[in-house]
Formats: sequence, C-alpha cells, structure tokens
Amino acid sequence: MIGADPEQLREFARAALKGSEQLARAESMISTSLSQSRWQGPDSQRFKAKWGSDHRTRLKTVGAELRDIASALKRNAEEQEKASAVDSGGAGGPGAPGGDRSDRDQPGDPDPFDGMGEYHDLPEDIPLDDEALDPTNMEQGRLGDCWFLAAAGAVSKNDPDWIRDHMEKNDDGTWTVKMYKDGEPVYITVEGTVPEGSVHDASGNDNWLSIYEKAAAEYFGGDYEDLDGGFSHDGLAAITGQDVQKTGETNFDDLAEKLENGPVAVGTEDEPDGSRNWFFESDKIDDDRIVPNHAYIVDTVESRENPDTGESETMIHLINPWGPNGGNLEGDTTTDGQNQRWGDIWLTEEQYKENFDSVYSSASTKD
Repeated sequence: MIGADPEQLREFARAALKGSEQLARAESMISTSLSQSRWQGPDSQRFKAKWGSDHRTRLKTVGAELRDIASALKRNAEEQEKASAVDSGGAGGPGAPGGDRSDRDQPGDPDPFDGMGEYHDLPEDIPLDDEALDPTNMEQGRLGDCWFLAAAGAVSKNDPDWIRDHMEKNDDGTWTVKMYKDGEPVYITVEGTVPEGSVHDASGNDNWLSIYEKAAAEYFGGDYEDLDGGFSHDGLAAITGQDVQKTGETNFDDLAEKLENGPVAVGTEDEPDGSRNWFFESDKIDDDRIVPNHAYIVDTVESRENPDTGESETMIHLINPWGPNGGNLEGDTTTDGQNQRWGDIWLTEEQYKENFDSVYSSASTKD
C-alpha cells in the first residue's frame, strides 16, 4: 500500500497529545511541590534554579513539539484521505455539487466518547431563533470540548444569522452543516441522532449545538474523542472560515476592540494545586469560581458598578459553556447548595489577568 492509514495517523496524533498533557501535568505538579516545599539550603537553591532555568523549559519545549506533531499527523491523515478520494474517483472533488463533501463527510455516526451514552433521535424541531442561539442557552455535555463550544457560542453571539445560514435540515431527517477548511467551504451531513451525553440547551434539550458538535466530530477526525481537548481558534476557523488569532491574556482595551470586530473566546490557567481538566497554558488560576484549563465566551467589556467596591469600573462578562448553573470539579465543595464554579462571571481587569492566559478571536462574519 502506498501512503498511510489515516486512522493510524489519528491514533498517533491522540497519543502525542496525551503525552503532551502528561508532560504538562508533571511540570505543573513539580513546580507546585517545589514552591510549597520546606526544603532549604544550598542544594535546594541549586536544584530550584536548575529546574527553573533548564528542566522546566525542556518539558515545556517537548510538550509543545508533541502538540505540533499531533497537528501535523492530523493534517497528514486529512491529506491522505483527500488523495484517496481523488484516486478512487470519489464524488468530493472540486466539481462536486455544493462544494467539498469528500474526506470530512464521514459515513455513519461518530463513535461516542466514554460516558456519552447511547444515540437517540433528535426531535423534529430544533429551534434556531435568537433565544435558542443565545450563548447562555447551552450546557456542555460529557465531552471536554469547551474550546469548540466557546468558539461556537462566540460566533452565535456575534452573528446568529451565520449559524442559521450554515445549517440545514434535509428531507430525510439528516442535517447538513457548512464549515470551512483553509477558508473554503466543507459540507458535513450528519444523521438526525446524537449521544445522550452531547451538549444541549440550558433546559437539557437537544439543540443546534448538538448538531454542530456532531458535525465537528466528523470534521476534526471522525469520532467524538477527536474533540476532547483543543483550542478555540481552531473552532473559530472551522466555523467561520475567517482569519483567526491566538494571543496571550492582553488588556481590556484590546479585548473590547477584538469584540467589536468579531467573536472572542478566552482560556483560563491551571488549578493552584497543579491538577488539570484540559491543558491550555501554564500558570494558575486563583479564583475558585472559575474553571481551570477551560474556555469561556466573551460577552462584553463595559463600565459598570463593581459590587465588591461600589465604584464604577470597566469589567468583563464571561459565559461558561457549562451553562448558567455552572458546576463543580471533582473535589469541589458547594457553597450554600450552590455550584462552586459559576456559569457566568464579571471580572475586573486585574482579576481577569490573574486567571486567564489565552485569547482566541476571529474576524466578523457580518457583511
């Protein structure tokens, strides 16, 4: 056989990502242990200096290289499938009706991720009105795809008509979602079924995101597992086809400008104890209302009264894909019966910078 097995390439990519996560977890745990250690003296100073200047940097470098390898393997898998479709005379070439429907329109249902449960039929009516597309009207399911949901919610907030115009129910009950690869349209048709543990609306009902999530599982590799961890700029590029950016935490003026020009999502740092939900970047959150290693939708940056001080101050409002009721990580304790991690939150610029380290933005889809 000439060429590679795309599924094997994706397996290698998943292994590379898992290795990157393990290195990041080890780096964080060691750094936290050293910072809390009572070890004193010359040996301690030498080791901590060596750790900070050498070992820690090497772990981060190898982790970044593994993530690059995973991205390259996924691209190679996609290119192999595209070449195979052309060689076999597949119907997905440039002349195919409606655009590219080749390597990203997988037959059958994507395999569910662990804990997502069995497939069930979607309801006949999936609402696409403004209330349904409001980014507060979502609740992340059993899959670690906050990065994609934050991107989708940011787009629906910025331009709900874009979502309406990019998904269509077919006469046979399937749905077709128009996504983008390198700015070019890609059409994904999915059966009218989703796993029990898929994303849903704030009331627990299947919604437009249940369909988009399933289409994304096919787009990003073919199984729901391919969505378990990622970065929101990849989601924005796939959903909008526009130019996207990933930057550091930045400031409120820059965030407000980005928000005027298109959808924006942000990513948080690690837990103070070094534990991880999904690896985004280094450093730590210090606010137990916020989910670590998580993506949020940026709703607005505006002047309002800070309830902690009573003074008017510029603050940012962030929406958690976990839904309006928020939730808890393993080990969290509830406060007065309320979830510890909030479903949305207002932060000052100082609070924002203490807890977030990544910004993902896209050019607007509006005319």
